[in-house]
Amino acid sequence: MADRIIAFDINAARVSGAADGALPKAAVPSPSAGPRAPGRAKARAELASAYAGLLGAEVPAADILEQMLLAVGEATAAVTGGQAGEVQPEHIAAVLRVAGMTASVEMIDRLTPGQWPALAQMTSGQMVLVVGQDGDTLFVYDKTCADQRAEVPLGDFAPYFSGRIIRARTSLRQLENRHNANADRAHWFWGAFRAQRRAFAEVALGSLFANILAVAVAMFSLQVYDRVIPHKSEATLWVLALGALLALMMEMALKLARSGLMDMAGRKIELGVQNLLMDRLLGMKAAPGKRSPSQLFSAMREFSSVREFFTASTIGTLADIPFIFVFLALVASIGGNLVWVLVAGAVLMVAPGFLFQKKMIALTQSTQGASARASRLLHEAIYEHETVNTARGQDRFKRIWDELTTLSAVKSSEQRKLSSVLTYWAQMVQQATYITAVVIGTYKVFEGEFTVGSIIAIGILTSRTLAPLTQLAGTLARWSNVKGALEGLDAIADADQMQADDRSYLRAERIAGEFELRQLDFKYDAEGATTVDIPALRIPAGQRVAVLGANGSGKSTLLKLLAGIYEPQGGRILLDGVDIGQLHPRDLRRSVGYLSQDVRLFSGTLRDNLNLTQLERDEDRLFKALDFAGLGPFVRSHPRGLDLILGDGGAGLSVGQRQSIGWARLWLQDPSVVILDEPTAALDTTLETTLVSRLDSWLAGRTAIIATHRVPILALTARTLILQNGRMAVDGPRDAVLAHLTKAKAGAGQ
Repeated sequence: MADRIIAFDINAARVSGAADGALPKAAVPSPSAGPRAPGRAKARAELASAYAGLLGAEVPAADILEQMLLAVGEATAAVTGGQAGEVQPEHIAAVLRVAGMTASVEMIDRLTPGQWPALAQMTSGQMVLVVGQDGDTLFVYDKTCADQRAEVPLGDFAPYFSGRIIRARTSLRQLENRHNANADRAHWFWGAFRAQRRAFAEVALGSLFANILAVAVAMFSLQVYDRVIPHKSEATLWVLALGALLALMMEMALKLARSGLMDMAGRKIELGVQNLLMDRLLGMKAAPGKRSPSQLFSAMREFSSVREFFTASTIGTLADIPFIFVFLALVASIGGNLVWVLVAGAVLMVAPGFLFQKKMIALTQSTQGASARASRLLHEAIYEHETVNTARGQDRFKRIWDELTTLSAVKSSEQRKLSSVLTYWAQMVQQATYITAVVIGTYKVFEGEFTVGSIIAIGILTSRTLAPLTQLAGTLARWSNVKGALEGLDAIADADQMQADDRSYLRAERIAGEFELRQLDFKYDAEGATTVDIPALRIPAGQRVAVLGANGSGKSTLLKLLAGIYEPQGGRILLDGVDIGQLHPRDLRRSVGYLSQDVRLFSGTLRDNLNLTQLERDEDRLFKALDFAGLGPFVRSHPRGLDLILGDGGAGLSVGQRQSIGWARLWLQDPSVVILDEPTAALDTTLETTLVSRLDSWLAGRTAIIATHRVPILALTARTLILQNGRMAVDGPRDAVLAHLTKAKAGAGQ
């Protein structure tokens, strides 16, 4: 019988050379899981990818593996309940959720057909993808079989099944995107409120009861003056007083609960919107000349005004406004036509706020424009301080700063003045309405139509009715700032993305690197000159090409087009025979390495700057990358080593050291296509010679496109292109082109 047992134990799988999902036979299970088998994480990523495919979601195993390793690196044994560094079912479920599905880890005690497809964990820790079940037979995914599934008797499977499964389902959003092409996409900000409908419904319900209880004070005054005092009924007085106090306490409790609900909902909305904005910001397509970094920075900073606007007090004010009509109805039941005084007062309170909205928005836009330019100037003054001083630009910066701060101060002052006018106007009208109601009520008392209690009750209700409108006036005054901030953030939320939500991409886990350009055209300004204009060009996979040309000839722009950073305005770029725009951005960034002439570093440690993907957990690999780039001896001799603190922009390192870190990043990426823009311009001669000798073997089998003016790195290339004013002037073998250039230079010198 043991011959027929399918062994799902990891020890048995290791003995037979199998991994997760494989079906080695004639192996005896062991009670111990043993150490991790090599490649288990990759095998589990392939299983998760196959499982996602069964549910209609195309997620390559490479993407899942990256997310899985990231989750394992961040998790702790306390969270997962397993050994640190081991891929657990919770990690797999988290990765499937990142892919847009709903996934959970469940415990089951019976194997039934309705539970599949799912990933099942065996007692050894091995994962198996169960596709379906027919009676006492399970169908298990096995890519070695003709139809990619094997039949396993339930009796052979059950003894080694741990009872844990990972179940995933396609989310409603995925279904909408897949089957409803015309579905309206929710607004990036207002759509976030939809997810908190239940919380806002509870807030509205709390407001209803809180406002009903608020009537208790007015009713208490009415009853005391009209019934208790004339009859000198002390018992009734205390009963009414205790009832009113109880109502006040209940109102306070409801308002506290309402405030807590609004704070919780607001926090969820803020976190969701902030994450969405950062995702959109990081996923933007490069749009040179269309938006400046200072504008984006200023827009993101303005979100604080949006957050402060949608606080508990503002939402509470808006939630109380519908109940104004309840109070008006109560005033009408007590004072009859006197209610129209309150209606007139309410209209006079809020009308100016709506009438002055256009002017408030214009002032806000002026203030925000000056603020954005001041932010840019301040950034330049701080980060380019040496240049400002050595170029004697202090007076110019002072003049522009004075102009911007003066403009901002004047416009802000006008804005605050108008806001104060609206607020004080609302307060004045509220008090005038109260006085008018009391005066009219007094005449009604003279005529015997009202009682003193009625006047007092109406006075209290007047204040309670118009109080939300006073707050509304201030809210309208601040709305212009919020609207301006939202319009600025729209530029981020609605910006074209490298990975568009409304389309699917071709997945390519490996890119060979064959380029073909057809009628390529690119310009930075629609009305300016063409920067790159190449009718036709083909670069075979594995070829090393040098791109030469004078400054401004379009070399760097061409390289950014080939790297997929810029999009051409005309023509096509084919990579491995496919338009580069069809390839998934994740695959493009994984396989196409780009090293610019200006390597940007970030504040933090050297380790952080090397491990930007957060996937590198092996310090030996980090040191190998630094050795390759020529920075290894410096880091090893430094007291902090990989924990060396880098300042903003890599302050503390030389330009050459920063370029070496760029080379180390490229080595860690290990791309199949390498695009280099003046990659050794900042290196000294010795390091450049050493690096070039290492590159000769490292570039073997890779497509390399190098823009350079340095002779040593030209020795690595076999073909040379020369650009002139964005057009191809020369294309030929390296030696022939260099000989031609030498001859032309010699002829020009005679």
